[in-house]
Amino acid sequence: MRIAAVVVLAFAACGPAEKGEPGAKGDPGAMGAAGPIGSPGTTGQDIVEGLGTGQLAVTPATNYTLIPGLSVSVNVPANAKVNVATNGGVQCAALGTAYAVVDVAIFIDGSITTSQRRVVAANTTAVAQMIANWAFGRSFLLGTGPHTIDVRAAGADPGSATANVSSAAAPQLQGVLTVTTLKQ
Repeated sequence: MRIAAVVVLAFAACGPAEKGEPGAKGDPGAMGAAGPIGSPGTTGQDIVEGLGTGQLAVTPATNYTLIPGLSVSVNVPANAKVNVATNGGVQCAALGTAYAVVDVAIFIDGSITTSQRRVVAANTTAVAQMIANWAFGRSFLLGTGPHTIDVRAAGADPGSATANVSSAAAPQLQGVLTVTTLKQ
């Protein structure tokens, strides 16, 4: 019988116990291929704000009149929505138990929109020159290009007193118009 013995020997190489100095830096590798084109991002998005710059006296006979400072111009990019929001104050200018009634509306490019509010500021026997506030808005799909957005006020009741609408100096009355353009 033949007996064969197979001996397997494993050798492990061991390096020196101390490291040597690092070698010189190699040349940079070749430039990789360009990645895929990303989404268009937020180009064209914007927020524009108009603040009241003066007070508008609205009588019962006043037709829609621009509230000073509440007009902004925006350039709408393709595939965008425009959100318009406004707020401000109306003050009954009369003393005693008088009241003032004002319609406030958002206009786009000179045309009234359906975004409107009626504001009534009614004095009491004890307190005159009462203040009432408006705050409303909505989103619009406008065509690409420039647009003018403004807020106007009109008298709404022939028996009401004159109203002070917005202000430049009184923060409780000062109107604000905020237009936000969002790409879809």
